[in-house]
Formats: sequence, structure tokens, C-alpha cells
Amino acid sequence: MSIGSLLRKISLNRSATPYDSAAAYQAHLDAMLRLHPDDRDLAFAEGVGSKTVELFRLQGDGHVAVLRHNGLADGMAIYDLGCGCGRTAQALVRSGWTGTYTGTDIVPGFVDELKRKCPGFAAHVHGAPRLLAADASLDIVYHWSVFTHLSPEECFLLLEDTVRALKLGGRTVFSFLEIGEPLHRDAFLTRVRLIGAGKTPALLDTFLHRDWIRSWAVELGLTEPVFTNGDDDRDHPAFWQSLVTMQKR
Repeated sequence: MSIGSLLRKISLNRSATPYDSAAAYQAHLDAMLRLHPDDRDLAFAEGVGSKTVELFRLQGDGHVAVLRHNGLADGMAIYDLGCGCGRTAQALVRSGWTGTYTGTDIVPGFVDELKRKCPGFAAHVHGAPRLLAADASLDIVYHWSVFTHLSPEECFLLLEDTVRALKLGGRTVFSFLEIGEPLHRDAFLTRVRLIGAGKTPALLDTFLHRDWIRSWAVELGLTEPVFTNGDDDRDHPAFWQSLVTMQKR
């Protein structure tokens, strides 16, 4: 989720670079650590947008519930794109899951904290639109609120490389904002009103369409996408963002 959180901070000024965003969010994390010198867990929770440690853990447990529903099992090799300080990784440890975990994020401070909290998990600072994984080596690639803050072209590149890294039958699960979702419509219209008033939105929010994801699936050799609405809590806690899962053919 944290790549998405980082890119939310980037102005629509296209001169901004991934290095700029990483430095800005590292500075934000440093500020949270100064604000909470006696509560490191709260500092990192606020660093990724969770107002409390309890919410941080609850959200992480929800992430694991989504993964379990989508086939997560012990012994799998999984990849956490935009791992942040380990909201999902820490929840995986709490759940007792065992397997091969790789996480990547563009903020060194987050990656260091994940390693500290989850010493058995591999995590790397990495921002290129390519996974740090060998061909056909992963069972699940997941990410939360990453495609929400990248251009469609960048989303496609990451999805394309996800297919490369997945085993046959391997699965990708991710969240996204969609233009046809009532839960997300207000966020879209707020941006429309700001731009109509001649103002530049401070945050980059990308809204995808399910038909685009279906088209990408056909192009890249993935199965028909299975979508979950953001308010659907039948199989796991409601995510608010829409979810999609696809498998490599």
C-alpha cells in the first residue's frame, strides 16, 4: 500500500520523480518518529496513513483475509509490491503463515522497519516497474493502493512483469479505484470540481475501469478477472477500494 501512499503526495507537476517522492515520504516518516519518540509503532502506523496502531493491525489482518480467500497457503512464494513498513507482512506473521515472502518499497525507512519487525522476510528498496523476482517463481503477487496512484501505462507495465514472475496458475490480487464505483465517485467528482475551478489537485488519484483490466488480462495471458466491490464483506472485511484477482494461464 505504501507506494500508493507515497505517490498520493506527488503533485500533478510531471517534473516530480520517484526519488523526489521517496525523499518526501522519508521526511514525513522522520517527522512522525520525532512526533512520537516513545511510540515507534504509532509513528510507523501514521507514516502509512493508519491513525492508530489498532487500525494498522486491523487493516493488516483484513489484507491477510483477502489473501486467504484468494488461495494463500503455507509454503507459497509471495510478493508484496509497495510493502511499506509491513502492515500486511506483520499480519502474516501474526497469522502464523509460513512461506517465502518478498516485499519492495521505495522508502528505505519503511523497508528497514519491515525487516526489523519481520526478520524472516526479505524486503528491498526498489522503484522500477519490474519485480525483483525470477521468471515463473511466484505463487501470488499482491498490492494495495498502488495502481490507484500510477498512470495506466505504469499499471500495465507492472502487470506485464507480474505475469512474467508468476508461476503457471499463479495469482495476482490488487486493489484499485474505479470510475463506476459509487464509493469512489465522490473522490472523482471532487477532482473534477477542483480542476474546473482552475486549481491543481495536490494528489494524484488514478481511476481505472473494469473493461481496461479485462483487456489487459486478454493481452497478457491472464484469466478472466474476478472483481469484488469495495463494500462487499461476504468473504473478508470490506476493503473500500475495489479488488480484482486473476491467474496466469
